[in-house]
Amino acid sequence: MKSRQVQGTLLAISLLVAPAVLAQEMAPAGSEAPPVMAPPVEAAAPAAPAPAVAASVSPALDARLKAVETKLAGTEETVGALQSTVDGLKKIKVGGFVQGRYEYHQDALDGTSKYKSENRFYVRHGYLGAKYEGKNAEYFLQIDANNNDGVVLKDAEATFVDTWTPFHLRVTLGQFKIPFGYEILQSDADREMPERASVITTLFPGDRDRGLRLQGSYEMLRLNVALVNGASFGQKDPSNYFGVVQNGYDPNGFKTIVGRLGADLGFLVGGFSWMWGRTLDTKFGALDVIDTSSTAGKLLPDTYTSFSQTRLAGDVQGYVDVPEVGGLAIKGEMIWARKTNRAYDLAQANSCLNSQSLGWMVTVVQNIGPYLGVALRLDQFDPLLSSTVDPKCYDTTVTPKPTAAIAARDTDRLTRLGVALLAYGSANIKFTLSYEHLWETPAVPNDILTAQLQARF
Repeated sequence: MKSRQVQGTLLAISLLVAPAVLAQEMAPAGSEAPPVMAPPVEAAAPAAPAPAVAASVSPALDARLKAVETKLAGTEETVGALQSTVDGLKKIKVGGFVQGRYEYHQDALDGTSKYKSENRFYVRHGYLGAKYEGKNAEYFLQIDANNNDGVVLKDAEATFVDTWTPFHLRVTLGQFKIPFGYEILQSDADREMPERASVITTLFPGDRDRGLRLQGSYEMLRLNVALVNGASFGQKDPSNYFGVVQNGYDPNGFKTIVGRLGADLGFLVGGFSWMWGRTLDTKFGALDVIDTSSTAGKLLPDTYTSFSQTRLAGDVQGYVDVPEVGGLAIKGEMIWARKTNRAYDLAQANSCLNSQSLGWMVTVVQNIGPYLGVALRLDQFDPLLSSTVDPKCYDTTVTPKPTAAIAARDTDRLTRLGVALLAYGSANIKFTLSYEHLWETPAVPNDILTAQLQARF
């Protein structure tokens, strides 16, 4: 009995000691067995909370942070202003071209003549322009520096752009090209022949005027109409050159309306143009050194002759691609003009000063690959259609006597045939070599050879 009690006691002790021994055996080498924890007598008291972190940084650090924030805000404003400037500069386009030219005139005497037909090198055009295109506003300013006129203003346009209607209206106030026909509106840089046809250079000695212009389009229709002074100038404004009819000077309050209504089908473009107004042909007084009955050096008075004028024109241009060769363009234009003398001041209307004119041109341009082209133009201008003049004006015994133009009614027609070779080195360089033969009555040797190199940007 006693031995059984001892065995029970040993068994209880072994049950208590066995888990600790087993844990010690399972522990990794070099480590100590975890101590056997006695069951807690009571729950431990909760630990005291840690001291709170300061709610804000020190005043010095806060000031530095604010300074950095201020600098960052200023940098953002600078970047924003710079971006706005860059966006504005993207809307500005600067461009131009220079035409260096050599001309040979067959009728020039020792290289020059009284008709300014000179054999010479010169700068025909030196254009420089800047254009701003905004959402509802456009600005365009262009000057031309050349041997004939020095530096002159060509274009000065302030334009309001319509972005609300389907008519794409544009209202311009300033100086601009006369919206008449095709060749006047064609750029000097794009024209195939060196100069415009005779009918254009005679009826429009300048291709600009000042006034109010309205442009619009709807689908294939195109409208370009203006109310202008009626001066038709493109060179310098008039100065008091003695005895010379001034180009670009129309000293009257009556304005001229001019416009073109056309259609653009892509491969075919055409239009009808009109012009109506009044003008004063002005001649400033000259020194009278020819009339021996008067005192030499006497200054003659200025003279003004008033006319009402009407001009009508039609133009058409067709474009087609010739396989294996290049683009082919055929362009034609016809202009009819009438001038009717009006009473002015003390002078009565003189029907013998009335005139009707007719001119036309046909141009064919064939591109040959990307670098060559050939142009052919035939044009004619008759400044006085004989059939429209009152027969009494041919009688030199009547008063007032007919004008020199009427007296020369059968010798004033001019016909010109020109051919040109065009060579393109790139989109920015073009070489033109042209030869023009003129038919006049009486016949005179007055052919013109022109070599021109144009660079544009």
